Amino acid sequence: MTGPLLVIGSVNYDLIFRHPRLPQAGETISGAELFTSCGGKGANQAVAAVRCRGGLSAGGGPGHEEPIRAPGSPADGAAPSVLFAGAVGNDAHAAAQLQVFKEDELDTGHLLMLDDIHTGLSAVWVDARSGDNRIMNSPGANGRVTAKALAPVPVEDAGLLLIQNETPADGVRSAVQRAAAAGVPVVWNPAPIDETSDPGLDPRQVTWVTPNEVECAVLLGRTGERIDAGSAADAAAGLLRLGYRGAALTLGPAGVLLAEPGSAPTLVPAPKVDAVDTTGAGDAFNGAFAAALLATGDSREAAAFGVRYASDSVTRHGTQTSFARW
Repeated sequence: MTGPLLVIGSVNYDLIFRHPRLPQAGETISGAELFTSCGGKGANQAVAAVRCRGGLSAGGGPGHEEPIRAPGSPADGAAPSVLFAGAVGNDAHAAAQLQVFKEDELDTGHLLMLDDIHTGLSAVWVDARSGDNRIMNSPGANGRVTAKALAPVPVEDAGLLLIQNETPADGVRSAVQRAAAAGVPVVWNPAPIDETSDPGLDPRQVTWVTPNEVECAVLLGRTGERIDAGSAADAAAGLLRLGYRGAALTLGPAGVLLAEPGSAPTLVPAPKVDAVDTTGAGDAFNGAFAAALLATGDSREAAAFGVRYASDSVTRHGTQTSFARW
């Protein structure tokens, strides 16, 4: 029996403002709708990984009858359990997130509660016409998820590690190094990625890197560019040349480009949906992709499952509030 899916990352409370257009620099606009949602890339991906598991057992989600699990899968026919490690403050925003974790029966035995700092907080602006978003974040307790704080977390016992960049670089780097040394596969979502949040990972220790169009350009040393569907195949090949063992490049409504050594990159298309809010879609993909990858061992099936789950999420408002229980 393989180990659980271990997600290490951030917890944020999201204040989401939805308006027909986004404000320009120095401009104040009124009349926005306000939504609140528990968020943070780590918490989002952990919740998505838990909520999608019914789809792993029941045919790949709504509208898909064929089983997602492959015979003889690493999970031995069972959707993986999910553990989450991170940190929150002792405040109302943490209480809201802990209630969600409890309802989802997510294992939070390695979630720290700190009395001297606030839970992470994000302000999200959503364009009501396109669903596009802009986000500003105050990390709070997420800044305490260091290598020292993560030392008690059983990284070496995991079946797969899923991690992002919204917690300190030394903690991310230490967890990935520990996982690689123990032979635990690593899915790294390099978000956000810039000169201050890049943990400087050895690409050879990353089993799957899952950047979006902007993050991929940064990883390739092309900061300021944006990879599009036409350049995605070359970009994915460039990631493999850097040493990553696999790349899943998320391309928004176009889907995900999957690249592995020895085979041509493959586009996993997204179904056409009426998007109302793209906030958290990348997290929905990463959580579902990691859960399916651990359950099946099949990257193409896992990517297709993740794309379906993420596409469904953009038809509802919010972050975790948009993640369906399949």
